[in-house]
Amino acid sequence: MGRRQQPETVGVLDRINNLPDSILSHILSFLPNKEAVRTSVLSTRERVHLESFWVNDYFVDDEDGYLPLYGWISTALSRGLKNIGINFINEKVPVLPTLLFTSHSLVTLTLFLHIKDDMKVPTNACLPNLKNLCLTNLAFEDGYSILKLISSCHVLEDLTIYDCCFHSISELNIHNHLLRRLILCFEHVCVRDYDYVMAIDAPSLVYFEYTGIVGKGYTLSNMKSLVKAEISISHFHEVHSERSATQLLQGICNVQSLHLAIEAFNETFFRTRLDPKLVFHNLVELEFHSYYCYRKGVRLVEFLHNVPNLKTLILDLADGEEGLRSLPIPSCLLFHVKEIKISGVDGSKYAFEMISYFLNHAMVLEKLILKMINLLGKDELCILKKLLRLPRNSKKCEVVVH
Repeated sequence: MGRRQQPETVGVLDRINNLPDSILSHILSFLPNKEAVRTSVLSTRERVHLESFWVNDYFVDDEDGYLPLYGWISTALSRGLKNIGINFINEKVPVLPTLLFTSHSLVTLTLFLHIKDDMKVPTNACLPNLKNLCLTNLAFEDGYSILKLISSCHVLEDLTIYDCCFHSISELNIHNHLLRRLILCFEHVCVRDYDYVMAIDAPSLVYFEYTGIVGKGYTLSNMKSLVKAEISISHFHEVHSERSATQLLQGICNVQSLHLAIEAFNETFFRTRLDPKLVFHNLVELEFHSYYCYRKGVRLVEFLHNVPNLKTLILDLADGEEGLRSLPIPSCLLFHVKEIKISGVDGSKYAFEMISYFLNHAMVLEKLILKMINLLGKDELCILKKLLRLPRNSKKCEVVVH
């Protein structure tokens, strides 16, 4: 009698077992949650080396439907999972598994929840190897839970908080000595949910991004390592808004590159240029945008007095007013600014006044880049000729028009 042939599945299993770990993980990332977990039956190695896992509740109708999801999450975490993302769209979700906050293998944790109830963080939370934490749409009834979660991440390097609500707190504390990237976006948070002071202590931070309305106050300390910051602030109607915005800028005064976008500030904002605490000695690149702002050109030139070593300036000319000629000349224009990029160039008197101001006073300017808005061909050609005829005091200045 002939030898019995081995089932074909044995050969399949052998081929799967022989695949490199990176390829196995890549294949699993394309499978639905249920199928990804089932593959643990096929390969022993996959039960140990599953690196990434993404879970959603798109097809869950009630709380009982979360039991298998939580089972998969706990199983994956118990097998050394490194990266997990949870996206729950339902507002009523059972408390997340405790193992999610006590895993020693997790490196990246992403939580995107729509629940309105308080986010529960266990008292024994400990994520000793977590480096990346992203929280979206979470609600914290007090400051303890978020503080406990952040402090439990001993080697955290990247923290992102999108549109999270912090109720009934007077101060939001983010203290971490290893944190290198911090993104705080409160673009869709109601004003009434923003009545707290933000305290940040992150001496290793190199990138900081903040988007939202101006809060009640800011205490930003130990940001001497900061390289780049992107600040987009709005809502300057409260009494404390100007003071708070100044506190925010004071906290990042060591930054080297700053993207600053401001919406609807009034005439007195930025009239603190003589305050030595607001001088950005290390700032060499500034991108400035303002919307619905009073005398935006004047405010910009006044702010340039606070950046004495600036080399690159990027701005837009939309909705500006005249009145620059009588202003004192910032020292950065006289001695340091070498490149200016201006967008939104039309044929208005304000545009020509602003461009002329820079060409007259930027004594070491090497390149002026102008991006024109869409105009009719004849008008654009006429404006272009006028722009190129403007006098310039820097002999090295090249004017480039797009």
